[in-house]
Amino acid sequence: MSAAPHYPVSYNLLGTLTAGTFSPDTPPPGANRPGCRSTKNPRPVILVHGTGANQSNSWQAIGPELANRGYCVYTVTVGSLFNIRNFGELDSVYTSAAQLAAFVEKVRHWTGAEKVDLVGHSQGGTVNLFYLKHNDGWRYVHRVVGLAAANNPPTFWVDIMKLVPGWKDVVGLIVPATKQLLTPAEYTKLSPRVYPSVRYSNIVSQYDELAIPHTVAFLPSGPNVRNIRIQDVCPNDRVGHLGMIADPNVTQVLLNELDPERAKPVRCGPGGFFL
Repeated sequence: MSAAPHYPVSYNLLGTLTAGTFSPDTPPPGANRPGCRSTKNPRPVILVHGTGANQSNSWQAIGPELANRGYCVYTVTVGSLFNIRNFGELDSVYTSAAQLAAFVEKVRHWTGAEKVDLVGHSQGGTVNLFYLKHNDGWRYVHRVVGLAAANNPPTFWVDIMKLVPGWKDVVGLIVPATKQLLTPAEYTKLSPRVYPSVRYSNIVSQYDELAIPHTVAFLPSGPNVRNIRIQDVCPNDRVGHLGMIADPNVTQVLLNELDPERAKPVRCGPGGFFL
């Protein structure tokens, strides 16, 4: 019997952001394996990147970590503009959600799974919620985990935009998703925010310098919602917004949320990148 493959894991955030930016169609090691099946973790996990990122530069840590633990993990770049292929989630959130819906169907076909788990970083969390609501994704999703997810309007940036009349419209012409993220009315279209058949976990950092306040990631409390501040688990972890995708402490919390029955203690190492 051959040994299980061990995929290389990189927590070098700056290195992976630099190298992966020019490979938007290249999944991280261990991801997008054809015909993947797992009896230990029967639901495939789909990782959804954030604004201006892609599947390659976002998931060089979490992607192979999941694969090495027996998950069937899948990644995709969504929401690229026709003339800016390397950077995703710049187009309308609705476009990204529709592309995610099509990818979920592919993954379900490839794996034979009835439902999937979704992990979204930053705007990836917003896209997941829009997919659940506007593409009937709630029918095909068991669990959603957000990493510094933009689940609510970032009130700090919304207030800043109010000081510069018309600026949001200018930005929206260039990056449609940005205008939507800064428009609270768009979030009202997500009602209901939480579906009873879906389980939600939101992992945040109090040192997040982009999602301000960091509690914009929290969803309404309920029996199927867990809102987790990483500093409540590892008090000395000063990870920032981008660092959430390359922080071993955050990764272990994520693993515990995906599989609560086999949760392991978080050792609380030095943490990830401060940005």
